[in-house]
Amino acid sequence: MKLRLNVAHKPSEEANAEAAKQRVQSAAQRKKAATETIDEAWARILAMKNSDADQAKLIEVQAAMAAGLIGRDPASAAKRFSKAEAIRMHKQLAEEQREATLRRMVEETPSNYELITTERQFQALLAELAAEQIIAVDTETTGVDVYTDVIVGISFSLPNANKHVYIPVAHDNCEQLSRDYVLEGLRTVLYDESIGKVLHNAIFDIAMFRRHGSDLLGVTWDTMTAMHLLNENEDSFKLKDLAPKYLGVDSDTFDKLFGKNAQFREVPLDIALVYAAKDTELTWKLYEFQRAHMRKMPSVLEYYETVEVPLLYVIVTLEANGYILDLDFAKKYGERLRNRAEELSAKLVDALTPYHDGDEPINLNSTQQMRPALSKAIGQELPNMDAKKTLKPLKGQHEIVADLLEYKNIVKLSGTYIDALPLKQNPTTQRWHSRFNPMGTVTGRFSSGKDEEDKTGQGFNVQNQPKEARPMFVAPPGKVLVGADFKAQEIRCVGYLSGERVLIDAFLNERDPYAMMASNFYKRPYEEVYKTAEGDDTKERKQMKVVWLATLYGMSKYSLAEMLGVDVKAAVQFQTDLFESMPDLNAWIEANKKFVERNGYVWADKEARKRRLPDGKLKLKGWGDQNFGKKNRALRQATNARVQGSSSIQTKVTMIKAHEYCANKPGWSLWCSVHDELIFEVPEDFTEAEAQDIRDLMLNSYAWGDVVPNGTDIEVFRRWGEGIPVEKWFEQKAKEEI
Repeated sequence: MKLRLNVAHKPSEEANAEAAKQRVQSAAQRKKAATETIDEAWARILAMKNSDADQAKLIEVQAAMAAGLIGRDPASAAKRFSKAEAIRMHKQLAEEQREATLRRMVEETPSNYELITTERQFQALLAELAAEQIIAVDTETTGVDVYTDVIVGISFSLPNANKHVYIPVAHDNCEQLSRDYVLEGLRTVLYDESIGKVLHNAIFDIAMFRRHGSDLLGVTWDTMTAMHLLNENEDSFKLKDLAPKYLGVDSDTFDKLFGKNAQFREVPLDIALVYAAKDTELTWKLYEFQRAHMRKMPSVLEYYETVEVPLLYVIVTLEANGYILDLDFAKKYGERLRNRAEELSAKLVDALTPYHDGDEPINLNSTQQMRPALSKAIGQELPNMDAKKTLKPLKGQHEIVADLLEYKNIVKLSGTYIDALPLKQNPTTQRWHSRFNPMGTVTGRFSSGKDEEDKTGQGFNVQNQPKEARPMFVAPPGKVLVGADFKAQEIRCVGYLSGERVLIDAFLNERDPYAMMASNFYKRPYEEVYKTAEGDDTKERKQMKVVWLATLYGMSKYSLAEMLGVDVKAAVQFQTDLFESMPDLNAWIEANKKFVERNGYVWADKEARKRRLPDGKLKLKGWGDQNFGKKNRALRQATNARVQGSSSIQTKVTMIKAHEYCANKPGWSLWCSVHDELIFEVPEDFTEAEAQDIRDLMLNSYAWGDVVPNGTDIEVFRRWGEGIPVEKWFEQKAKEEI
C-alpha cells in the first residue's frame, strides 16, 4: 500500500509579508468606507472619467437619493459606495419612474381620448370621421418591417369632433375588434382623398396599410418631411424630439416607457390608448404649428404640397418594388475583393515591417502600431489615423497611404457581399429593399440607405454600390432596366441660375461645358482642349473640372491645391483667373456669398426651399477670430446649396411624373433613383415610342427656364451597369426579328 501525504509547505517570509500588507490595506479600506460620507463618495464617483451617459445616470441617482426617493440596499450599506452600485440603483430608479409614469398616464387620461373596442363605438366613429375635412393618422405595429410586420392598432385625431381615438386590432388577451373588420369599415375614409390625412413619417404608415391590402389616400402633410423645410438643421426629426421643442410637451419614447424589446400588442389597452392617441394629437398640433409658419413662405408651402407630399407615394411604391440579386455574382465579387485585400495586406506588411518596433508582425488594424510605423515610412508625423482628414489628403503623395486606404475600404466591403447581403433578403417578398429618404441631405437631395428608423437590419444603400458590384442587380424574367440620366444636371443648373453665356452656349450647341470653359480660358479651339488623339480627356479639360467641382462643392483652397497638384497660392490664383474669365458666373458666385452674409440662408430655384447657413452672418473681429473658419465655410457652401437644392427639385418633380407614367403602363415601375439617373423596370418588348416618352420625361418635366435645355442619355440593361444605348438596343432587336 502507498500512502499519499499532503505536506503543507511553510510560507516564505516574502509571502507572509505580502499577506500582512493585504490585511492592512483591507482594514484601511473598511475603515475608509466606514468613515467616508455619502457626499464624499459622490464627489469621488462623479470625479471619475465617466461617459456622458453614465454621468447623467449618476447625477439622477444622486438627486433621487437626496430627495429620499431611493436608498442603498441594506446588504450593500456596509460596503464602500461605488459607481457600480450607483448604476444598479439607476436601473431600479428607472423602473420605478417608468411604472409611476405609466400609472400617471392612465390616471390623467384626457376626457377626449376614447378607446374603440365595440362595433357600436366603431360605427359612431365612422360617422364622425366622414364629417371631418382633415384628420391625423398613425399605426401601431409589431415592428418596422413594412413587408412582414403587422398593424396591432390604429389611432386618429378628429379636430372638429375634438377627440383622439385608438382602435386596438391585434393586442394580446383583450376585448377588441378584428383587423379585417376595422380595415374594411375604414375603407371609405382611408380611400377618400377629400378627407386630408396628416402623419409623421407617412411613408411607413402608407406602406403598412398596403401591407394589409388597404391604402391611405389623401395624405396632405407629413410633419417629419415638413420639418426639413422649416429647419433642415434639426438634430432630430423624430416626433418625440420635436414635440418638446416646438409644442412644449414632454413625450416619452416607446423604449423608455415599455423597454427596447417590448411589443405594443402586449401593452394594456388603458396605457395603449394614452400613448397612441397622444401621438396623433401631437402630430396634429405639430401640423398646425408647421402650417402656420410655412404660410409665411407661400412659395415653400406651394412647393411642399405639390412636390414633397406627392413624392411620398412615389417612395412607398419604389421601395416596395425592390430588387432581384444574383448572389453567385455577389459572392464571386466579394471573393475578388478579399483576394485583393490579401494582396494589399502582404504588400503593406512588407513595406511597414522595417519601421515596426514590435516582435510580432505589424497589425494593420492597430492604430497604436500603424501610426508610428506609417509616420516613419512617409517621413511625416501623423497626428492620427483618420481616413478622411489625415490619410486621404496624403494618398496622392505616398503609394503606401493609397494602398492602406484601398485595403481598409476593401476589407469593409468584402464581408458585405459574401456574408451580410444574403441576410438582407426580405423573408416575405424574397426581394431586397432599400430605404429612400426624400430629405437625404440638408440641401434636399434624394438618397438611399439605412435610415434612423430602420431597425430591420435589411437596409442597404443601393446608391453607393461600386460600379463593379452593380451587375449583381438583375432585371426580372421578361423585363429589362432602362436608365435615363440628367446629363450634366448641376452645371446646366448653374448656367440657368447664373446666366453665364459660356455655359449656355455650350448647351445650346450641344458641346461639353468643361471643354468650352477651357477653350474660353486658354483662348484655344474647342477641339484641342476636349479630347486627345487617343480619346482621353485633355489636361485642360481635367483642370476645368477639378476647379469647377471644387468651387461648386465648397472645397477649401487646400483641397483644391491638392487636387491640382500645385501649391495653395497657385491654386487660388488659377481659380480666380478662371472665374474672372466668365464674368457672369463670377458675379453670381459672389452675389451668393453676399446674400448668405446678409440673410444667413440662400434660396433654391423659384424660392421653393431654403438652405439655412447661419454662420454666414457671423461678425468677425479681425484676423485670428475663431469664427473665421465657420463663416468662410458657410460662404463657400452658398453656391453649392443653391445648385444642389435646385437640382434636387428637378429630380423629384421628374420622379413624380415618371411614377404617374408608369402607373398607367402595365408591367412598368420606377426601379431606382441614383444620383442624377432614374432607372425604370419595363417589359423587354417596350417600344421606341415608349423610349421617347422616357426621353420626354427627362427633358421636359422640369426645365431650366427657356434658355438652358436639358439633356439625357438612355441605356438598356439586363444587369445594372452592363447597358447599351437605347438606339443600339432597338437595332439589335430589329436584326433578331429578320
